[in-house]
Amino acid sequence: MKAKKRSRQSRKLKARPRKVSSAGSDTCGYVTKWTLFPDARRCTQVWIPNKMYDKAAADFMKAAKGRREKHMLRQRMAPLGVEVSCEGSCYGGWCREKLISDGGTVKWYICECDYYV
Repeated sequence: MKAKKRSRQSRKLKARPRKVSSAGSDTCGYVTKWTLFPDARRCTQVWIPNKMYDKAAADFMKAAKGRREKHMLRQRMAPLGVEVSCEGSCYGGWCREKLISDGGTVKWYICECDYYV
């Protein structure tokens, strides 16, 4: 009896997820690319949360070869650069950054689909 119950459970786990049609899906959004700089000359210092730095540093720790480089990454002192770009695909259009302003001092850039009108 136990073997039959296990086979029923395994059948349930093997069920395929439903496929969603990609014809109407938009994947427009911001993509971040992190890089490890050899030095921080000609760069502006920006403060980011420790969790964000640790996520980016974890990827560089795997490829780090030098002892000094690993130490700098662990101490959150290695100069990391981030490049953010608006990328993706839109059904019947393209991704673009748009400026949203309230007419005063508040300005926001958002990445969304744009279409010919």
